[in-house]
Amino acid sequence: MSGLALASVFTLSSCQKEDFMEEQFQTDSVQINAQHGQAIPGQYIVVFKKGSSNLTSTHVNAMTIAGRAATVALRERMLLATGITSDAVQQTFEGNVNGFAARLTKDQLTQLRKNPEVAYVEQDRIIMLAKPGTDNTTTKGNSGKTKDEKTDHKTKGNGKKNTTEPTPEEPAPSEPAPTEPTPTDPTPTEPAPVESTDPTPTEPTPTEPSPEPEPEPEPEPEQPASNPYTIITPLPGETLPWHIAMNGYGDGTGKTVWVIDSGIDTDHPDLNVDLQRSASMIYGDASIEDGFGHGTNVAGIIAAKNNGSGMVGVAANATIVALRVFDNTGYGTVSRAISAVNYVINTGKPGDVVNMSLGSGISSTLDNAVITAAGKGILFAIAAGNSATDCSVNSPARVNATGVYTVSAMDRYQNFWSSSNYGAPVDYTAPGVSVTSTRIGGGIGSSGSGTSFAAPHVAGILLLRGEVFSQGIVNGDKDSWPDPIASVE
Repeated sequence: MSGLALASVFTLSSCQKEDFMEEQFQTDSVQINAQHGQAIPGQYIVVFKKGSSNLTSTHVNAMTIAGRAATVALRERMLLATGITSDAVQQTFEGNVNGFAARLTKDQLTQLRKNPEVAYVEQDRIIMLAKPGTDNTTTKGNSGKTKDEKTDHKTKGNGKKNTTEPTPEEPAPSEPAPTEPTPTDPTPTEPAPVESTDPTPTEPTPTEPSPEPEPEPEPEPEQPASNPYTIITPLPGETLPWHIAMNGYGDGTGKTVWVIDSGIDTDHPDLNVDLQRSASMIYGDASIEDGFGHGTNVAGIIAAKNNGSGMVGVAANATIVALRVFDNTGYGTVSRAISAVNYVINTGKPGDVVNMSLGSGISSTLDNAVITAAGKGILFAIAAGNSATDCSVNSPARVNATGVYTVSAMDRYQNFWSSSNYGAPVDYTAPGVSVTSTRIGGGIGSSGSGTSFAAPHVAGILLLRGEVFSQGIVNGDKDSWPDPIASVE
C-alpha cells in the first residue's frame, strides 16, 4: 500500500516529552511514490499446476523432501527448456505456491503460458514504502457526526461487513413470555362426583396451596471472554503512547507475530526478535536488518517490551519474526511478498499472527496464499492502504476470509484519516495518525501516519485475544459501512 509512511524520528528524553506529545497532534500527509503498484516491465510470476492450482487449506503443510525435490526439478527443466538464465530468476516458490518469478522475453512468456504444467502467469508489481510530509489538518471533535453509543462488535472470524447488512431489528423473543404461570398441579374445575345427593356438604377438595412460585432463574453469569489475556501495568520508565492506551494492551509473552516488511533492527532493546526463524526474501541479500525503518516501526506497535524503558506495545513482549521484503530504499515486489507468505505457510502454526503493512494492485497468487495460510489458522492484519480509494482493487487488502482483517486508519479523535483507503473489505479501523513507535538505531520516536501503523494495532489484539473487539465506530468514514474501532476489550 502506497505511503506506508516513515517520518523523521528523534530521541525522546525526559525534557522532550512535552514537545513530543504536542507533535502527535499533527497529521502527516503521505506522498505517494509514482512507482508504487506499477507493473515491472518484463518480470512475471509463474505458478505451477502441481500443488498450486488448488490453493486450499488442505495444502498447507511444509513440503516433504521428495515434494521439494520434484518442484525444483520441474523448475529447472522449465528454465532450461525456455532458455531462462539463472540471473533472470528473481524468486523461487516452494510450498503451497510452487513456481518462480523471473524476467522473461516475449517468446519465453508465450512458451510458459502454453506449457501444460503452468497454471498461470501473472505480472509482477512494485510495492513502495513512501516517506510522509507533514501538515496540521487534524481537527478536534467528531466531524459533525453523532458518535454511536459504545458498542461491542466482538467477532470471531474476520469481522467483514456484508454490504447488505442493516442494523438488525429487535428480534421477536424466541420463547414468548407466558402471561399467566400455569400451576404445576392445576386444581380441578369440577368437583369430584359423589354417590348421593346428601345435602351435607361434601368435604371440599382441599385447596392445595399454590405451589411456591419457582424462583426466577438466576441470570446466567456473564461468560468470560473466549480468549482471556494477561493485563499488565507499564513499568516505571515506560512510555505509554496515546494510541496504545486507546487500543488497549496486555502481555504477549510466548506469542509469535510474523512481520512481513523492511526487516527489523535486531539490536533494538525494546524488541524480542527471533533470529532463527527470521529470513530475507530479497535475492542476493540474506540480511534481515532494517535499513529503511518501517518494519521496526510496525514491530514496536505490536510488541515493544514492558521492560522499564522505551514504550509498551499492544502485545508487549511477544516474539517477532522478521520476513524482509523491502530493501533499504523502501522498494519491494509482489513476488517477494508471495515468498514471505509461502514461508509462513511452511513454518507457521495456528494462532500465529502475520502483519502485512503493504500491498499493491490485484494479485491472485498473493491473495490465494493469504487465504491458504488463514485456512491453517494463522491470523492476518493487513493495511487497507493510503491512497484514499476503495481497497477492493488492492491485494492483499481485498481478501475476505475468516482470520483475515483489513484495517483502515483513524486519528486520536476517532475521525477517519483522510488518506486512508476504505470499502467493503475493511473490517476495523485503528489509530494510524501521528503514532509513536520504536525506531532503527534504538529508542522511540514519531513514526508518522498511515494504515501501515493502524494494522499493527489489530495484529497485537489478535496476538492477545485471537479475535478482535471494538468500542464504537469511526467518525467520517467514506463508505456506507462505518468501520468499528478495534479494541482489546
